Amino acid sequence: MKVEFTVKAEGTLSAAIGSEYPYLGKSRLLKLIKDRQVRVNGVRTGENLRVAAGDLIQAFIPEPSEKRKPRIIYSDDNIVVADKPAHTETAALGGLLAEEYGALFPVHRLDVNTTGVVVLARERRAKVLLEKAFREKRVRKVYRATVCGVPEKKEGVLVDWLVKDEKRGLVKVCDGSSGGMRSETAYRVISDDGEIGVVELYPKTGRTHQLRVQLAHLGNPVLGDGKYGNFAMNKKYSVTEQKLRAISVSFADMPDELAYLDGKEFNAGE
Repeated sequence: MKVEFTVKAEGTLSAAIGSEYPYLGKSRLLKLIKDRQVRVNGVRTGENLRVAAGDLIQAFIPEPSEKRKPRIIYSDDNIVVADKPAHTETAALGGLLAEEYGALFPVHRLDVNTTGVVVLARERRAKVLLEKAFREKRVRKVYRATVCGVPEKKEGVLVDWLVKDEKRGLVKVCDGSSGGMRSETAYRVISDDGEIGVVELYPKTGRTHQLRVQLAHLGNPVLGDGKYGNFAMNKKYSVTEQKLRAISVSFADMPDELAYLDGKEFNAGE
């Protein structure tokens, strides 16, 4: 749809559009600009330039889709637990839910194409406490992935050192001597048909793309993963969306006013 609005405050072009249409998310905003779908004061641009208050923005943007709207798993005065759909950035969830819940603050993240449980704070005090709880590993996350092939061991612990290749935008496994970050994930195979397996994953750390990279390094990439996956298998099974889902989050030893969450588990389902 074609939209037009006046910039309210100085900043980047992507930030100006994002403030008006928060459901788009950062990556989609930058793609819109790169694809030259945006005009600033009547001039088409392909750069994320700075704009000033009063500048006129015209753009062609995709309409919000009800299909992308997150399902609410749980809410109270402190938190909202949502089921993030695919093709949605975690940062965009607040905008998608703002009409019903007001300002929301994600306290952890999922990759844009990973679906499942995301916890959002409803006010800043809860945000600080929840972020601290995640850092201190008081929050347990469980994922489920469909993978190419079947891991040789039916259960185990993956320990790797991960480093980001900034030029290619990829994360890779290194030997630990080049500044990588230690990454640990326990896993368990829950079913297989000899060619495709389903595994549950219990990450002990939370690095960028950790589960996808570790599974690919193991030789069992996530089915449908367009970045680290087995492209021949993706094509064979006609899968275009990565089969990785955060299925549950549970809490223990929570501090202060969040102590009521102790022992609670929130499930997104398969």
